[in-house]
Amino acid sequence: MSDVALPSYQRIRHVLRQELERGALVPGDRMPTERELVERFGVAHMTVRHAIDGLVRDGLVVRRRGSGTFVVRTRPMARSATRLQSFSDELGGAVVGGRVIRQQEIRPDRDVAEALAMSWNGRVVELVRVRTVDGTPASLQQVFIPFKFAPGLARDDLTDRSLYQYLAEAGVTLDRAEQRMFAVAAQDWHAELLGVPISTPLLAAERLSRDPENHPVELARTWSHPDLSVWVEMNR
Repeated sequence: MSDVALPSYQRIRHVLRQELERGALVPGDRMPTERELVERFGVAHMTVRHAIDGLVRDGLVVRRRGSGTFVVRTRPMARSATRLQSFSDELGGAVVGGRVIRQQEIRPDRDVAEALAMSWNGRVVELVRVRTVDGTPASLQQVFIPFKFAPGLARDDLTDRSLYQYLAEAGVTLDRAEQRMFAVAAQDWHAELLGVPISTPLLAAERLSRDPENHPVELARTWSHPDLSVWVEMNR
């Protein structure tokens, strides 16, 4: 469908999104006023308001009462869930970073041990990180990996490094995974690390990844910021 066939407010929203992605404005810049956009596009105020509403829902701009509309990011946060890949790869061209909250060798809880097909007295490495997109907290990740697969993981720096790349360099291949996704209310530690109010709805996921021999290698729990959408491609 061409842009001409779109409703006017969607066409304007699309034009403004493209301009943000090209860098016409940067985070912190003020958007043109509704009056300026009305004059530019030759439409009614309500049409412009609907277009800006769409940018607000995309998480690209924010309205500040008495001050105007300001850019908070230049592209929406969205990750692809169509392949088994790292968080960095899921985000495509975004600038992905991280902050390690916890990184330690521990004895797993019963549910973790069962998922990883381990004995109750085995050892795993727990890695908890806040992942950022363009400097903004986007996802909170808690990963458990049997110690035997990556004995150096408890001490090596994973601050801004892809875990899957680290595992590949350690000779560990991830072949397939099962994942379930569900909604949860943010607990206090989710809220603090993601910068949202307690009880904010979050998209949670639990993924169990396996190697080519079907051995469980990674149990990953993820809580995503409400602004981080998930892209799933489906074919009939």
